[in-house]
Amino acid sequence: MKRKLQLGAILLGGFIGPYTGQALAVVIPEFAGTFDVSVARAASTMTVYLFPFAAMMLISGRLVRRFPPHRVILAAYAVTLPMALLLLVTPSWGMFAAAYATIGVANAFTTPVLQNLLRAIYPPERLGQALGTYAAMQSLGMLSAPLVSGVSSLLTWRLTFLVTAAAAAFILIVRLPVVPPPAQSDNAAAGRVRVVPTLTHMATSFVVGCGVIGLGFMTSLHVGEVFGLGPVGRGLVIMAGGTAAFLASRRIGAMADRYGIPNVLVLSGVLAALALFILPVAPWVVLVALVWAAAVMAAQGMQATINLAVIRGPAGSSLISTVQAFRFFGSAAAPVLFLPVYVGIGGAAFWVAAAALASVAAAQWGLGRAELRRAA
Repeated sequence: MKRKLQLGAILLGGFIGPYTGQALAVVIPEFAGTFDVSVARAASTMTVYLFPFAAMMLISGRLVRRFPPHRVILAAYAVTLPMALLLLVTPSWGMFAAAYATIGVANAFTTPVLQNLLRAIYPPERLGQALGTYAAMQSLGMLSAPLVSGVSSLLTWRLTFLVTAAAAAFILIVRLPVVPPPAQSDNAAAGRVRVVPTLTHMATSFVVGCGVIGLGFMTSLHVGEVFGLGPVGRGLVIMAGGTAAFLASRRIGAMADRYGIPNVLVLSGVLAALALFILPVAPWVVLVALVWAAAVMAAQGMQATINLAVIRGPAGSSLISTVQAFRFFGSAAAPVLFLPVYVGIGGAAFWVAAAALASVAAAQWGLGRAELRRAA
């Protein structure tokens, strides 16, 4: 029972970081009203969390290589818990932003380390499925937050952060499996980092974050303006993406194990681009929800296969945090980059994201071909 609870705590850790980062996606107008700030500043609050999160992920994997993973993670949640409680009561935007950013920094020391924990626990032939399950929980967290915040806004959107506090408390109580630091692990991959694949994975992760995962706020604005949906309805649409990604992610990991990482990665990129191309011209809100779900599911497929490629490669235990950081840089950049585009050209902004996804899918296809020639 203890072992199952600890494995559940690992998956809950995968859920809570993205959940907290997307908790404001569909309540931007309500958030702006609470603190009497502009909609633009309210939208930038998501960046306040995601940018320090991504920046610290660039180095967090290397900083903690000599420390037992469970101690690093528990220390991070010991910081997260009081900061999440502060978000429930803070009276000013500045104080909220400071606490939110602190949680972002703390979570930078959980996301990559939790995946290294899975790598130490599971044998190579089951690692793809394990990482797929973890990725599913990340998707569920990132895209269920809008529904929770939409419903919470009927009383106050602040209640969304009770989930963050409760999850941190659960992990601190249950604790985590004890494994050696990555530097001492027998499963650590050796060898020199290969520059071209690593840069390609970084670019793809950035586009996944900026071009799909970070566009929950824009999808919310779109269905609010076109179909007149309130916060609960907007949250349900965004939640469709999280549900699809959650249901598909374990299967995606298993498919990558069976059919090969490049094949699943490229197919996912093409599907995501096609879905975003359809989204702004969909005439019914149900169809918008369906194509948004397809886009998020495919984006999660891209990220899950990138994670698997990196963590199985040279220096994967330390490199995974750097590569994943670019996904969160993308999510942090999305409101800054796409809100002006959306204001300027409306729904056609989704076509800009679709073009970016098609470009990185093509780059990954080229990389896969080069890897086949290299292996031959």
